[in-house]
Amino acid sequence: MGKYIIGPNMGKDGLFAGNKFPRDIITICQQLGYRPVYVHEGYSRKRPWEYLVDYVHVQSLEKGSDVIFIDQVSSRKSRAMVYSVLNKKHCNIIPLLEDVDPIRNDEMSGERKKLEIQQLNTAKYLIVQNSKMSDYLHTHGVKTPSVELTALDFLVPKIADKKYEHQGKWTICYGGNLSMVQSGFLNTLQIKDDDNLQFYVYGRGAAADNLPEHVIFKGSFSAEDCVGNLEGDWGLVWNGCSQNMDLNDSHSVYYNYVCPHKFSMYALCGMPVIVYSGGAMAGFVKRKKCGITIDSMDQLPTKINAISEKEYMEYRHNILKVAKKMAVGGYTEAAIKEVEQRLQ
Repeated sequence: MGKYIIGPNMGKDGLFAGNKFPRDIITICQQLGYRPVYVHEGYSRKRPWEYLVDYVHVQSLEKGSDVIFIDQVSSRKSRAMVYSVLNKKHCNIIPLLEDVDPIRNDEMSGERKKLEIQQLNTAKYLIVQNSKMSDYLHTHGVKTPSVELTALDFLVPKIADKKYEHQGKWTICYGGNLSMVQSGFLNTLQIKDDDNLQFYVYGRGAAADNLPEHVIFKGSFSAEDCVGNLEGDWGLVWNGCSQNMDLNDSHSVYYNYVCPHKFSMYALCGMPVIVYSGGAMAGFVKRKKCGITIDSMDQLPTKINAISEKEYMEYRHNILKVAKKMAVGGYTEAAIKEVEQRLQ
């Protein structure tokens, strides 16, 4: 009986989260004794020979093996093939959920969402990102028990633990996909001179083209290069077009169920985080005392200016403790070891 990790073989050229998540998961699993089995990343646009290669790779697994599968839970032929082959081989399937498209994709039919989620019921255990994701799945028909990561790891050789000096004005870093659907809220920020705030924005996309006063575009970095290059006192975790959490915007609502990779990116840069009070990371932030929660972006100036420098330094100390665990894969390793104990 073997131990395997199935996922895409990604290059090191992703912007921010991009393709870093699967690369890190595979690296951590290899360190824990799992053999990588690669499938092509472009599932929905595969050429026939790529699908055949994936099938051959998955067929090579030993029967009865423990298999971690980086699963996006989306409608793709390769996903169905992986589950079909592993079930026929009587493997212990352990999906590690990267994304859950039935949550964020409004265009999926109810029947398709049901079929995709029910596929998870053929698994032995799920590794989910957080308790909110677990609750969503279990209230939508998933019976497979789950283990939670609580935060996403972000492997780097060194975190940005440089000496901090407050410059008199709070600077807020926002990095990631700057498409209008994900970051359009930046274009309607209303920051006044006396708000004592400055935004630094990093990434690529149309939202960078029309930034208001006090919101400065600073360029973009790959996931590997962001640590040590991003500037800011705080890291902002927000998504969508609205200054408020729009329950009709699937891109905004999705952050209520996932651990955003930008959260980890900020942590590794030594930045306390700002998250939505109803989001999946709000409980983590409160428990770890590593940042603040807000109900809307309009609330930010008042709330952040009420933070003393002493409080800020406590948040910063705590986020660096979180970062040290993320940098070596600690959250993923703990979840995998818990699954292994349950399998014994």
